[in-house]
Amino acid sequence: KLPLSDKNNKALNPRYVYETYIVGSSNRFAHAASLSVADHPGGKFNPFFVHGGVGLGKTHLLHAIGHRALEIQPDLSVTYVSSEKFTNDLIKAIRAQGMEEFRARYRTIDLLMIDDIQFIAGKESTQEEFFHTFNALYQSGKQVVISSDKPPKAISALAERLRSRFEGGLIADVGLPDYEMRTAILRSKGEEMGIRLPDDVVEYVAQRDQSNIREVEGALNRILFLAQTSERRLSLDLAMEALTATATGPRRGQTSTREVLEAVVSHFAVSVKDVRGRGRTREIVLPRQVAMYVMREETAASLVEIGQALGDRDHTTVMHGIAKVERDLATDTSLRGHVMAVREALFTASGTR
Repeated sequence: KLPLSDKNNKALNPRYVYETYIVGSSNRFAHAASLSVADHPGGKFNPFFVHGGVGLGKTHLLHAIGHRALEIQPDLSVTYVSSEKFTNDLIKAIRAQGMEEFRARYRTIDLLMIDDIQFIAGKESTQEEFFHTFNALYQSGKQVVISSDKPPKAISALAERLRSRFEGGLIADVGLPDYEMRTAILRSKGEEMGIRLPDDVVEYVAQRDQSNIREVEGALNRILFLAQTSERRLSLDLAMEALTATATGPRRGQTSTREVLEAVVSHFAVSVKDVRGRGRTREIVLPRQVAMYVMREETAASLVEIGQALGDRDHTTVMHGIAKVERDLATDTSLRGHVMAVREALFTASGTR
């Protein structure tokens, strides 16, 4: 006999609830629509089709719908399955001559959630059975929730009648997390782990070009692992080291003023002659002051030596430049980005030496 699901489906991941789902501009519509589905299964948004790339929280959203629906209606029959499991269950049923049980199992559910539906494309028997399952549920006023890595019209080898059914409901996409959302994800993960993440570490990770939520969380995990194994406190330097694939340890004193100057002129696309010269335009003064600040942070050079590296400037001029950068870093996100980029370039370069 085929194993039947528990009525309240214990396949739901207890961590994937709305309380831990971070909402941003890229998923706000999908989140709002999913809440309506969870509150009123079988209502006007049926089927509910959510699509987006890998690692963007679609599975989390499906589980959250299931949890919320059960909170509101504890007697609801809820089932979450991947399309692979649906296919495997169908194959087992065919082999065991248990199609009646299979249909009784899948066609009496109040809320059916199928993850990664794109994998049934091209599988004729699976598509046929899912089509009839879908119809049975839909005609009985039951809710169907589907996820995919692309919208229905873009799933090749999907039966046209299934495509039509999917497009007859509500389709919502989940996009890439923006900077604010990545920041919120990192802070949420820190709170979940009971770890206070320094603001500059959060900002550094959030500013990196992460293509999905899993990459953001993976970057944080690498930083935390390095901090734990090296028994060092969380800091921007440690974060840069963890995410630039270097294992050089603390770098202060290992970097020269010349290396900093080269990283600065490369980042700002100016010349060494300009930075060391007497020009006072903002296009030159900003790189010069950033160089002063990074030299103070990343090298063992004295203020006098930093001044000499930057065109024989007086140490009081260097002090003024460093103080201005330190003061502006608190409010100027563009400046923080410049400083982070230069420091990251230094870490990357050190990993190739």
